[in-house]
Amino acid sequence: MNSGEQVEQERHTVAPERPLLERGWRYMLVGLVCAITHNAVMIAVDRAGGHYLLGTVVSFMVVSPLGYTLHSRFTFAEPFRLKAFARFAGSMAAAYPISTAMMVVLCSGLGLDVAVATPIATVALFVWNFVAAHWAILPRFYLRRAPVATAPSRPAKQHSIGNGE
Repeated sequence: MNSGEQVEQERHTVAPERPLLERGWRYMLVGLVCAITHNAVMIAVDRAGGHYLLGTVVSFMVVSPLGYTLHSRFTFAEPFRLKAFARFAGSMAAAYPISTAMMVVLCSGLGLDVAVATPIATVALFVWNFVAAHWAILPRFYLRRAPVATAPSRPAKQHSIGNGE
């Protein structure tokens, strides 16, 4: 096993740096920054005369790298990894059709203004984004700290079969 595989295996066996409770408030803070950024981009594109579908694309290109960077370092205390970023961007892209459908229903269907519809869609996607960010960035999803393995104080007694020892 090479040193990279050993490091990855050790990461899976040690307790996580940040348990769910601590990650929760950090996730909320980063989520708020991303939501504000997303809403600002959507409203700015709308005010500039762009369609809300264009706004969702621009927002994805701005918020995905921002969200990954903040979640990776601040929320999860994980190093930047291309594979994790690809999973993160992929999970955010998977939410794109859901977000687009909500915007179509809210704006085109119900006639709501983009400034009203965007926060509604943002709140609706919160749970998806929470689960997706954990899956993308963490090697494992921990609900609580894993117990740290300790070495036994004395070797276990071995029994032999058949010769009466």
